[in-house]
Amino acid sequence: YNIFRFKRGFPSKIFHKMERIMQKIFLSLIIMILGVVPAFAGALSPGEQAPEFSLKTMNGKQVALSDFKGKVVVIGMFHICVPCMNQAMEFNKVRKQMSEDQVVVLGINTNGDSKEAVAQYLSKFPEKVEFPYLFDPLKGVYKSYSQREMPTVLIIDQEGVLNARVPAVGADQLVSYIKKML
Repeated sequence: YNIFRFKRGFPSKIFHKMERIMQKIFLSLIIMILGVVPAFAGALSPGEQAPEFSLKTMNGKQVALSDFKGKVVVIGMFHICVPCMNQAMEFNKVRKQMSEDQVVVLGINTNGDSKEAVAQYLSKFPEKVEFPYLFDPLKGVYKSYSQREMPTVLIIDQEGVLNARVPAVGADQLVSYIKKML
């Protein structure tokens, strides 16, 4: 970089500023790559067969993914948090707009929380959930689907294949997307 050094030093100052900016950009890219790639390594991707699971609802009914073959299944992978509660309220809107004959909406507490903790959390919602809410005390769904975002929304097609995996999403977008699958 010595070719940019002039007697007055002005171009040298500009060069050093540009050099510092480029170093920050390069460092940011490296951090992003190192942070993102491992986080999603091994995560189930759209186009792959959705792993089977069988969990209990809050009412004690056993529910398996395979129970819904032939229907679109929308799953919310939730923890006990406000963003997850907000997504559940969006799921209520989806549930009201879509036929239960074609679309199943499920919420799953994937954090391993107890049934009692999940029940207490659900009691604080602004309205009752209108879909089965399952709990996964052994975190099997969390592990088999490699959950990273909170919440994570999964859309599984009629053949049991993961069609979409997204973070929080509004009901209007979900309904529009699901209608294209039917």
